[in-house]
Amino acid sequence: MFVLHGRAAQLRHGLTRRDCLRVGLGGAFGLLGASLPAAGEGPRGFGQAKSCIFVYLFGGPSHIDIWDMKPAAPAEIRGEFKPIDTNVPGMRITEHLPRLSRMADQYTLVRSLTHGDNSHGSAGHTIMTGFRPRALGEVPPNADDFPHYGAVLAKFRPTPHAVAPFVQLPHIISTSTAVVPGQNAGFLGRALDPLRIDRPADGSPTFAPPLLSLPAKVSPQRLADRSLLLEQMEASGQLDRDANAREMAKLYRQAFRVMDTPEKAKAFALDREPAKVRERYGMNVFGQSLLLARRLVEAGVRMITVCWPDRTNPEAFINNGVKDPTPVPQWDTHGHKVGKTPNFPTLRECLPALDLASSALLEDLTARGMLDETLVIWTGEFGRSPRINGDAGRDHYGTVFSAMLAGGGIRGGKVYGSSDKEGAFPADRPVSPADFAATLYHCMGVPPDAEITDRLGRPQRVCTGKGIAALL
Repeated sequence: MFVLHGRAAQLRHGLTRRDCLRVGLGGAFGLLGASLPAAGEGPRGFGQAKSCIFVYLFGGPSHIDIWDMKPAAPAEIRGEFKPIDTNVPGMRITEHLPRLSRMADQYTLVRSLTHGDNSHGSAGHTIMTGFRPRALGEVPPNADDFPHYGAVLAKFRPTPHAVAPFVQLPHIISTSTAVVPGQNAGFLGRALDPLRIDRPADGSPTFAPPLLSLPAKVSPQRLADRSLLLEQMEASGQLDRDANAREMAKLYRQAFRVMDTPEKAKAFALDREPAKVRERYGMNVFGQSLLLARRLVEAGVRMITVCWPDRTNPEAFINNGVKDPTPVPQWDTHGHKVGKTPNFPTLRECLPALDLASSALLEDLTARGMLDETLVIWTGEFGRSPRINGDAGRDHYGTVFSAMLAGGGIRGGKVYGSSDKEGAFPADRPVSPADFAATLYHCMGVPPDAEITDRLGRPQRVCTGKGIAALL
């Protein structure tokens, strides 16, 4: 099943002349500022990535138990897990990521991300846009939110031949009180929202291709008549009188576009993959989501956000009548009382699925010659508190946390930044969400001072940070 949730393709229009001037001049003057390489080298990796897979580990994975371990710290901080060596000398990660430990030369760890926000909602907005929202806490999205990276890419790097420029799967992320802001196009308008692919209602790890056939009550002629009517209304200028009508017309255009190109929609058909490939990723919703992301990259989709599946339906990980031995619950490991997610037992369930699918994705992209042109990012909205709480959990912690990046112009086999000896504060080279965003945009070929316009017509920079040259 799937949901079309706003993002109409610009089939006949790419960048405006003004946009082209902004992007062109920005690139010419070296908009990474202090992060540019030495004179004569040229911008490293600018625009090298054609697509980005953003793996959002919603809930906040524990940096201190996964990527930034502190084996010399007291037991109440270091926890139960042990670090293991990777294939990069000096780089160590948790023992529960053995496959990824053998591939460390292909990715970089950033251990000094920081924003100080401990709320899922506002921290989620910050990590998915590079901007802190106007209101902190668990607040719902609104039309003035800053746009997700995918919406900005859809504007500056449109994909007229892809089924969509921006896709999110397998669900919309939300807290117990509100949908998390930052997942949509915000003030850029609903037409640049992601095409959303929902996981199957029956819980099986298979996604149905969208719109391969018309509903029973809609004949091909009726569909053609609707498309013609929309063209006539657009030509007459009637839709220009109302902003909502213009947005709705763009959404209809997106739907017609998918219906007119069913071959492109077959990118969603995972049953076309060999059984061994599917099993390598893991026959659960997360594993199959990463496999689908790879197929969407091949189909020309610019940005794919893969959200960690929620835990509301434990039976969602059933396959062929047998419960998957590797369920994938959320990362919000407060302890027994809050969500029944004690830190270490929960991570023992999460990490094998993450390890299996993520290593499969890196292997697959490398084997297909796609990794150099595909930026892959793994992160949550924050990390977890260094000290284990009284309920066998760790709490929200935005003061310092980690991310893993690979491909698309990112150097492999590196560790950037560090936290202090207890994993409580950045100790070296802190990375702000704005710098994180600037690095992403640099790899994707969008200068960080490129401008977009908010709902009041005011120009806004897509990013206020500087790209991290050491990662490129």
